[in-house]
Amino acid sequence: MRRPLWIPWRWWRRAVQLALLVAFLWLFRRTELSVDQLISGDGLLPGGENLFFRIDPLAGAAAMLGARQFIAAFWPATVVLGLTLVFGRFFCGWVCPLGALLDVFHRLLRPLARRTNKWIALLFSNSRGPTARGGSAKQLRYVLLLMVLVAALFSFPLVGFFDPFALLLRGLAFWFDPMLFKGAESAFSHFSEGWTPEVLQPFAEKHLLPFRAAVFQLAGFSAALLGVIFLLEFVARRFWCRFLCPAGAMFSLFARWSWVKRTPSGVCGSCGDCVSMCRMKALDAATGFSPADCTLCMDCVDGCPKRIAGFVFRRKKRLSKNKPSPPAPLPHAGEGSFAKKSNHAPRPVDLSRRSALLGIALGAAAPGVAAIVQKVHPRPLDPFLIRPPGAGDESTFLSLCIRCGECMKVCPSNVLQPAMLEAGVQGVFSPKLLPRHIFEQSNCEYSCTLCGQVCPTGAIPRLDEEAKHAQPVGKAYFDHARCLPWAENTSCVRCEEMCPIADKAIKLLPATTVRDKSGAEIEIQRPYVDRDRCVGCGICESNCPLPFPGDSAIRVRRVDAPDPGTETLLKAAHRQS
Repeated sequence: MRRPLWIPWRWWRRAVQLALLVAFLWLFRRTELSVDQLISGDGLLPGGENLFFRIDPLAGAAAMLGARQFIAAFWPATVVLGLTLVFGRFFCGWVCPLGALLDVFHRLLRPLARRTNKWIALLFSNSRGPTARGGSAKQLRYVLLLMVLVAALFSFPLVGFFDPFALLLRGLAFWFDPMLFKGAESAFSHFSEGWTPEVLQPFAEKHLLPFRAAVFQLAGFSAALLGVIFLLEFVARRFWCRFLCPAGAMFSLFARWSWVKRTPSGVCGSCGDCVSMCRMKALDAATGFSPADCTLCMDCVDGCPKRIAGFVFRRKKRLSKNKPSPPAPLPHAGEGSFAKKSNHAPRPVDLSRRSALLGIALGAAAPGVAAIVQKVHPRPLDPFLIRPPGAGDESTFLSLCIRCGECMKVCPSNVLQPAMLEAGVQGVFSPKLLPRHIFEQSNCEYSCTLCGQVCPTGAIPRLDEEAKHAQPVGKAYFDHARCLPWAENTSCVRCEEMCPIADKAIKLLPATTVRDKSGAEIEIQRPYVDRDRCVGCGICESNCPLPFPGDSAIRVRRVDAPDPGTETLLKAAHRQS
């Protein structure tokens, strides 16, 4: 591969990394519309917001295995895998935004990181076998890959805990964005005079900041998962990419057969600088070059003092049975002696049979243990576990959902929250409607269809407004023991006023003369739900005037949840009227 112009390869790589990182953050920021924008506009995003997930083969494979169907939206991921067969594991070194951030983080803390890397390397330097060189540790990424794919095959999704894009987006959306908003708000209030509120604040609010202060469950857990990945840089450079990332393991499998080969394929006997500078440790004096580990960072090419290192296109030729094998090529002049001659055959995968069986066993054990626990201690589905519009069957939804967080990021009212253990371990980070998480405006906006627009797998289908209303997410039920007009003879019709449906899903019974707490006679109207009209948006629940965080007097339950039997006074009221 010839270098374009005179610019070093590493500068080309950094420019591409920076451009794609900016593209990721730009798509991240524009994946939102405020409630005012929904009301004034057509409610459609420009498109392409979930592009990085659709080029993610790990997410696509897990979703397809779980749903047992081909998802056409992941066709860009097949293109990426095809390019991996040509160029090798270029995605991790040139495209992945998490890899770019890890490089920036390591460079910012390079003096400290280099010291900790050396200390930990010395700690394991006396270990025997491939452990000291990381050979055994590299098997872990393949174990995790097998575990994720096998668990998905059994409809037990674990991809959300290991997919790099999901980890990055959730960490940014659930924790970094709210902290950024609060920090900017404090700064703008402090600098309330001068050019800051006139110039900087409008620009920041339009292009850099989220439009509202969101609050998410599991925000600390999401930040901790992402933080651990960055802290592992103090153990070894690109530790996540080298030893843990299952997406990187998938690219490694395809990269073994790539057409782009390093030359020389071993380590020359002159200096060995390429071994020390390789961030992925793809070069080893004893075992040679590993295409499964190389991310084409090109540091060895730019840093070679004799300018003999490079990458070339070379396909492996199939030899006829009757033709003798050609003699091994002689080394170039100036290459020196090689530790090991190469025939350009890929090195074996860093995965033993025992580790492969371990990954398969772990992937099969997770759903097996969950099934046994459910059998021994049966737990019915939480009636308040309400899924986004159009989600449909619970098992199919969980199999398709990759826990990317896009739907929760784009939700304008912050009603979509990550589930905890309401649906078991397999449901953690899946989206649910939580109308009373924030007291005001935490409801499913009546005209909003954004979550279906950004879902990369179709777990939340893309619906228009009419189709959304035809598939209610839940039904509302009153608790007469808590409702003010029913329990205390206190006039309150806030839920009826807030109902967004034109013909109102919350009706009022004719005025009835009752006595209030003071004993005076008053006329009062009592609300009830017309469940044939209710779509389960939750605006009534979030605006119920009962003190937060107590349960609302009206709550939305799943469509398939049984009648809770709380409206015991309604039949008597109908008989009286």
